[in-house]
Amino acid sequence: MQLYLIRHAESENNARPGYLRVEDPSITTIGRLQAKCLAEWAKTLKMDVLITSPFLRTLQTTRAVVETTKMPVSVWHNVFERGGCYRGFGDGATEGGPGLGITKIREILPGAIVDETIQDAGWWSGRKRETHEESVLRSSTVIERLVAAFGNSGKHVVVIIHADFKRQLLLHILDGVADATVFGPLRNTGITKVDFDGERWRLDWLNSVSHMPARLITGVE
Repeated sequence: MQLYLIRHAESENNARPGYLRVEDPSITTIGRLQAKCLAEWAKTLKMDVLITSPFLRTLQTTRAVVETTKMPVSVWHNVFERGGCYRGFGDGATEGGPGLGITKIREILPGAIVDETIQDAGWWSGRKRETHEESVLRSSTVIERLVAAFGNSGKHVVVIIHADFKRQLLLHILDGVADATVFGPLRNTGITKVDFDGERWRLDWLNSVSHMPARLITGVE
């Protein structure tokens, strides 16, 4: 498996002070330009599988790729950002929001293959904010799911996700190979490629933004 982990385009939360964050922001005008650049890059890739998170910002980023490449897309319930869909700012913010339901997701990505756990009540369904320990366990589960599905197939698998969860995945994948805690900011639509040969992982490229002009590079975590 050749796995491409891509952060979503700039969201409204990325562009505003943290205390003004909302639970499920859309992408900004700059984000739409970033997504367009990502989509043009994706046309050059031999892509076999496209997976995305159910958050609005990842769905909107992915839509640009789908419209350009015509790739089928799967929405996985467990590749969301650390913490889940919660309201407020700071460590004390634990109230959960609903998240988008399957009907709204398919309005954004018509024909998407959506995990059956996501229904119209919303993919998060008002649960409390995910803890760090739960996020660590979930990242391990996502890696197991990717390996079970694609293993040493050699397929090019693209996953459009989030900065914190991307780093959490890399901590697992590169354990003993590289320390993902010392990587700099994982940029909006930045592309990291890791390869899996059935036994071990190898880092190929990290946080590439060469598909965008310098003026569009954003993403401070």
